[in-house]
Amino acid sequence: MAGPAAIGIGLASGAGNHYPAALSRPTERSAKSLQWRLECLGHSLIEGLAALLPRRLVFHLGARLGGLAWHFMPQRRRIVMRNLRILFAGEKNLAEIRRLARQTFRRSGANLLSAARTARLAPHQLGEVIHIENLGLLEDAIAKGKGVVLLLAHMGNWEILSRIIHLFPPGSKCGAFYRPLNNPLLDARVLARRQADGTRMFSKRDPFHQVTGFLRDGGIVGILADQRVGMQGEVVSFFGRLTRASPLPSLLVRRAKSEVLALSLRAVEPGKWQAVFMPVEKPHTTPHCMVALENAMKAGPADVFWLQERWKVYAGIHVSFHQWLDGATAPGRKPHRAILWHIGAPPDWRLPEDWRHPDLSYEVAIAPEFDTADWLGDEMRLFVPVIARDPSVGELRRHLRAREFNQALPVDFILAPAPTAALIEAAKREAIPLIHLP
Repeated sequence: MAGPAAIGIGLASGAGNHYPAALSRPTERSAKSLQWRLECLGHSLIEGLAALLPRRLVFHLGARLGGLAWHFMPQRRRIVMRNLRILFAGEKNLAEIRRLARQTFRRSGANLLSAARTARLAPHQLGEVIHIENLGLLEDAIAKGKGVVLLLAHMGNWEILSRIIHLFPPGSKCGAFYRPLNNPLLDARVLARRQADGTRMFSKRDPFHQVTGFLRDGGIVGILADQRVGMQGEVVSFFGRLTRASPLPSLLVRRAKSEVLALSLRAVEPGKWQAVFMPVEKPHTTPHCMVALENAMKAGPADVFWLQERWKVYAGIHVSFHQWLDGATAPGRKPHRAILWHIGAPPDWRLPEDWRHPDLSYEVAIAPEFDTADWLGDEMRLFVPVIARDPSVGELRRHLRAREFNQALPVDFILAPAPTAALIEAAKREAIPLIHLP
């Protein structure tokens, strides 16, 4: 089964004692080596202490820590709110989303600390903390003899995923993609642990045919499929929002003729989780894989690790919004929002055509004396900000926050031909990307 490597912690590559090229001076190497060793010591202490405590207590302690993080991590708090607003736009009001966001922080803390405890459980103890449903789906898929691609998400106690191979049908071969940790000492430790549980680890450096060969031999390969992938992904709809997703699961299936299943993992009581296998509609295209992943995540939205911005827009000075959604000719159910901050722009400035897209609507901030330009389209709504002539960062923040929450969907970015230092700082503090487009 796929390991949590693929799920957020990123598994180790066994990098040994190699130092990054940038650490050229002995003092830098020594400082970094000390940092790595301290991190390993901290990791060992947390795992050791968690292993001594009852599972319910560890879960509750983690939830308390997550609750504290809600108050001390404002940027992450905004990211979680943004993700949940996109997810539940039109379904939940802002107060309900805020309550779920706080619950998400608590559940993330509970799952993360519980992962330190379950990492040291003996194989025969795993059945006490995780219950598997629809195992027959996996058995049927394995019986077809072409392997199984397993779609995973950042949710639940993902550390346990690499270990539930012990609860699978006897003889199951499991593998997972992983990302090396920055700390090579911890990297080697975590990788060795995954392999000791019988999971074959694949990195992006491994030849593609090794993975397809593993599948053709009847193996199960887990892939973290909900993470953002930048410009390399395929344009799809994910919870109604156009974005890019990894085509790797679909590509593996086509090459190896494998089956595909999704896996949902959520806490059902303190220190205990439920893993549910779910089918994927055929043909196993990337859009169909993402629908199955949606279903898995909807089963326990509070268990999803929303602290990373899933719907980040990879557009900027060198990549237009049109290029970001290349291939999408119609809007999604939850289109993108942007503020075009025209105040201070040269009189002859015009919005480039490649920054227009059917999935993108603009709210254009203009100065009172501005004469509506002929380039403003139907998808643009003008407004005159009620702010001072030379507004402070605080005043701009209050204005941006008001625009941010005047609709169900959040603002995805600010486009500014001539941003001031105050606007740049205000956007940064409100966690709204600002794109300077001269």
